[in-house]
Amino acid sequence: MDTEEFSKLIARYNNNTASAEERMQVERWYEQLEGKAILSEDAELKGQIYGAVRKHIEEPAPVLHKKERKIYTWIAWAAVWCVLFNIGLLYFQAKRFQVSSDTFSVQKKGITPGTDKAILTLANGTKINLSDVGAGQLAEQAGVTVSKTKNGELIYKVIGDNQATTKYNTISTPRGGQYQLLLADGTRIWLNANSSLTFPTSFPADKRKVKFKGEAYFEVAKDKSRRFIVESNETEVQVLGTHFNIMAYDDEAAQITTLLEGSIELRKGNEKSLLKPGQQARTMGATNQINVKDIENPEQVIAWKNGYLQFEKSDLQSLMRQVSRWYDADVVYQGKIPKKEYSGKIPRSVGVKTLIEMLSYSGIHCQVKDNKIIINL
Repeated sequence: MDTEEFSKLIARYNNNTASAEERMQVERWYEQLEGKAILSEDAELKGQIYGAVRKHIEEPAPVLHKKERKIYTWIAWAAVWCVLFNIGLLYFQAKRFQVSSDTFSVQKKGITPGTDKAILTLANGTKINLSDVGAGQLAEQAGVTVSKTKNGELIYKVIGDNQATTKYNTISTPRGGQYQLLLADGTRIWLNANSSLTFPTSFPADKRKVKFKGEAYFEVAKDKSRRFIVESNETEVQVLGTHFNIMAYDDEAAQITTLLEGSIELRKGNEKSLLKPGQQARTMGATNQINVKDIENPEQVIAWKNGYLQFEKSDLQSLMRQVSRWYDADVVYQGKIPKKEYSGKIPRSVGVKTLIEMLSYSGIHCQVKDNKIIINL
């Protein structure tokens, strides 16, 4: 496959116009390369993988005039970038793209990827920093124990019948934090960065209700006698047992609810909609309107839960809000923000230096200063 054909294939993949066979071809090729990269940290193997990318886009070029040569080189490296940023092969270090040391002049202060960390606030107001405590029982409230596992999961377990008074707890993750918990009814929840969930230590007999903001993935335990209700931004999601993701950050224009399994009923004001697997609902501001659409790959929505920052036709500010939350860094824009869409997949484990290098391949030129990521436009 020559450079032009390869570039067109990647472009079709990124703008969702590729055929099923073409998408399979790209994804199968990426999976093969990614598998090799994940299995080894060996520098030589990384070089081989990088070489494999170049092999796909570099063919013997005809003699070109200076201007034509520049255009050809730009196309070739644009194709490399499409593969690396838009498909997600982000495990190599290419000397060709060195970033100056000035870019990381304050790296000692530390902009780092997020980790498992959260604050648990008990019913009596006691705050527990979950990063500072070891595994074991943390508290007992109204016949319910609260424990932390060796893997860092928070677990609520009913041990008695003393549930006359409902006790509420709140778990909050900061920017640069995430956490996982198991509620007393068996519902499992993953909290993304800068999120909070308020919930009863054990649910009453008639319903299960929690209040939430930020982003979370819910795997709700089935219970036909009690609906599970998530309240956020004047919107309610009601289910009996299902898997779904809610993104409801205050700095986002809309709340987005994505259903992966089962069914949910979304309510806002007098409006309501039923969602099927693979559908996504958007609610905005003070209006009660609920916009529902089918999405091709709902798994992309929970990439954050699986260890990735993933962007799908995102504008620059939306992309960088994800980065800001996970790396706990403010973002400053210097210049006019372009009207451009970005698609890509970056492991959330990469350090800020690698992150900045990856962004630079797409033309997003950044520098780190005073624990801020500055975008030079």
